[in-house]
Amino acid sequence: MKYLKVILPMLAIIFAIGLTFASVNSEPKPDEQTTDFIYLGNDNWQSIPEQECQGTEENCRVQIGAGGPVYDVYDEMDLGTVKLSPADQEPTVINLD
Repeated sequence: MKYLKVILPMLAIIFAIGLTFASVNSEPKPDEQTTDFIYLGNDNWQSIPEQECQGTEENCRVQIGAGGPVYDVYDEMDLGTVKLSPADQEPTVINLD
């Protein structure tokens, strides 16, 4: 009993240190969503949802809204990474919120 006053605080400290390493990170990691980009000019880029462009003929293009401007689609914010689509494919109409 006489050592109990010394051992209990030491055990409490050891368990507290152990729990700091055993705790779970409760923050959920954000889902990584793949995106493409369009070049608006003047070094301005806009991220857009990933476009399904499968081809090797022409540049993949999107149109912002019905009757809106048409832009080439890029994999990264780099003018050298344009995506390609099949020949004679119409631009995909997208709506940006």
